[in-house]
Amino acid sequence: MTMEKFYDGKTVYITGGSSGIGLATARLLVSLGANIVIIARNEAKLREAKDDIARRRKTGAQSVECLSMDVADNVDVTKKVPDAVKAYGIPDVLILSAGVGAADYFENIPYDAFDSVIKINVYGPRNTVAAFLPFMKGKGGRIAILASMAGLIGMFGYTAYGTSKYAAVGLAECLRSELRRFKIAVSVVCPPEVDTPIIVEEAKTLPPEARAVKGLAGFLKPDTVARVIVRGVARGKFLIVPGFTARTMHFLHRVSNGVLSRSTSDLVVKWTQRKMKK
Repeated sequence: MTMEKFYDGKTVYITGGSSGIGLATARLLVSLGANIVIIARNEAKLREAKDDIARRRKTGAQSVECLSMDVADNVDVTKKVPDAVKAYGIPDVLILSAGVGAADYFENIPYDAFDSVIKINVYGPRNTVAAFLPFMKGKGGRIAILASMAGLIGMFGYTAYGTSKYAAVGLAECLRSELRRFKIAVSVVCPPEVDTPIIVEEAKTLPPEARAVKGLAGFLKPDTVARVIVRGVARGKFLIVPGFTARTMHFLHRVSNGVLSRSTSDLVVKWTQRKMKK
């Protein structure tokens, strides 16, 4: 089955759908005939994104909706999801793209900042899945959680972000097994660095060593990642790693039990620190 046939007429909810990977994915899916509901906190950005997505519809019969919701706030999610399902329908596909970045030396990351990253990147998908699951159980479908290469391989400067993404991968692993009995396929997406607003914000505190290590996995555009997500979800693939360089790095990490990735990272960090001293 082609991607167009798979998504045509499907209802897709996307958290973090007003920017970055979420927006790029919504644009692609609506062009394939899907009905879209994007979710984010900022209402102005949501309305702008909704209009952008609607202009790319395959047919005028498709619906494009938006929902202002804070995925990290379980009360907000629990209250709004049932109303959204009643208004827009049960999702055939649920893509959890909402997230925040954080990069700094561990000693510079205060508790509140660490806690905020965990709430959005871990409790966000947890809350959203928990709220939609009662409706999806009787229908089946697909759930995709956006994690990161930093959730597969530990990285210098990413103690908060990496911890949250490792947890997201673990959540997806457990859900994959549990939700099969409801005919719900779970995917986890682990891209390398992607050109999104997150990297602009994290660059303010990104350590030089982290900048050097990040370059090892490659750099992708949101549209590229969106195509890989859409294809992988349609195929029911569990682990989705966009980018040849990132896939190669992950393969070497696995076959060497982490020795190759860690030793390479340590060399890059050491080399960068020497340059910093000069």
